[in-house]
Amino acid sequence: MITPIQYAFRPIALPLVLLSLLSIAGCGGGGGGGGGVFGPTDRHVLHLSEVSSNCNMAPAENCGDIHVVVSSDLAERPEWKASDSNGVAVFDRVDKEKLSDNTWRFTFRPATGLAPGTYTGNITLSTLNLLPINYNDLPETMAYKVTVAPLKGNLSALAPLPGAGDWEGTNGNAAHTGAVPVSLNAASFARRWTWQYDSAGKYNRLSPVVAANGFVYFSMDQASIDSQDPNKTIYTTSLTALSELDSTVQWRTSQAPGVVHGAPGVSGTRLAATDTSKVYTFDAVSGAQLANAKQPQSIGLLSAVSPLTAPTLAGGNVYIGGNDDVINADASTAQNLWSTSLGLPITASVDEWTPAVNSSTVYSNTAGTLRAFNRVSGAQQWSLAVPGQVLSGLNKSSLRQAPVLPDDHTVLLLNQRSAAGSSTDNSLSLVDTDSRQLRWTVNGQFTTQPVTAQGVLYVGNQATAALEARSIATGAVLWSWPLSAVNEARFGGDVIVTNNLLFVAGETATYALDLASQKVVWSYRVGGKLALSRNGVLYIRAVASNFVGTSSLTAINLK
Repeated sequence: MITPIQYAFRPIALPLVLLSLLSIAGCGGGGGGGGGVFGPTDRHVLHLSEVSSNCNMAPAENCGDIHVVVSSDLAERPEWKASDSNGVAVFDRVDKEKLSDNTWRFTFRPATGLAPGTYTGNITLSTLNLLPINYNDLPETMAYKVTVAPLKGNLSALAPLPGAGDWEGTNGNAAHTGAVPVSLNAASFARRWTWQYDSAGKYNRLSPVVAANGFVYFSMDQASIDSQDPNKTIYTTSLTALSELDSTVQWRTSQAPGVVHGAPGVSGTRLAATDTSKVYTFDAVSGAQLANAKQPQSIGLLSAVSPLTAPTLAGGNVYIGGNDDVINADASTAQNLWSTSLGLPITASVDEWTPAVNSSTVYSNTAGTLRAFNRVSGAQQWSLAVPGQVLSGLNKSSLRQAPVLPDDHTVLLLNQRSAAGSSTDNSLSLVDTDSRQLRWTVNGQFTTQPVTAQGVLYVGNQATAALEARSIATGAVLWSWPLSAVNEARFGGDVIVTNNLLFVAGETATYALDLASQKVVWSYRVGGKLALSRNGVLYIRAVASNFVGTSSLTAINLK
């Protein structure tokens, strides 16, 4: 029989037993110390040093100014969380580095898409103490303040920079040299403006930019779910022209759903882009579409068209690299002028490349063969075997390169590059176009499109983790600049060479190297694809690695 008084004591019996057990555990025969009948003892096991709490940044910058070194009395990496006073997710990445003395350096990087304004809050560092018995490990807190500058910066009057020309496509011109013959003073550089696009979590891909007519142009691919069929994704493309003066949209034209064309090229008042079968031409000043025309192709697709590779414009014509063709179309009417097959089997077709053009010849570098075509008729004049594709699998066909014409007598070739953020063994070669002979070949892991000026080529080599200056005559290294000098792991974009400076894009920043001293004389905390306009404005185009997130275009005054 159960009596009422026995029943009444049952609810408190279990807590008393647990309390007794915890007391025994805390004071047990081994003399553990710390805990007791009143629970675990509070203690500090994390110790903060080298605390830096403030970040002043321009929009889209990669700021690494908020950091701390944490030492722990326990053999574990501390955990962290941040709380902003306005509920904004300020940090989207934290770099954690274990130092030689077993401490940890935490670098908190604000999201590059943060809107202009001031953000304050606290970062809490703690141990992973799930079931405190003897001790309650107390967290440590540091305050932070992030200030993001307005989108508009130094909007000084624009004027042509003597020696600079329009940035027309891949590496700036039809020869793809990446050279701008101007002398610059790094002390004069200042951010002009930043343009940003937030995809709200949807796929978007911003092309490299071109610049002419006081405008900067780009295409953008976007993906959205079909309102009639949630299992179907619709891709659309738009072309946009921003004012170089202040980044305002001057015009924007959208293609019909399903029409996705690649990066634009520009020459004078003509802008051109291609999709998988057609060339589209536009008035570069008004944005009006002038024409579109289907191009004859051996395999049937122009899938060499890429959001990253612009067609080459020269002399009122558009030159395009196809899967198995070199194509020439009129830059106004889009009508085909000639199309010449490369003779590739359908299983060995190529994409993501564009030809180089001089006054008489069009050059292609595909699948292990350099070919020269008559610019007027398209007839193949000669060919030469050169190092070919090095990638396999799904990346096999993607070349990600263009021939470079350092002068009227040579062609510089990079056989194939892997996608951004990766590297593979490949080759640089120089061909003498007079003798039609291979002068030299060097091997490496070249990840940037080479640029040339004054008898020197400049290229990023991931095999040496350095920017290399090589003799065009021999291919020999003249000097190199290591990425470790600026704590970069990889190249993140392009290279542009001027008379006295070399612009190099890393993954987190863009740098200007003095060619005489090989020292960094300027840097800006955004890396990406580069362009340099007739008005002396450097453009840095940055996108999210997975093409979901914020894309940005930063304009830097160079005078």
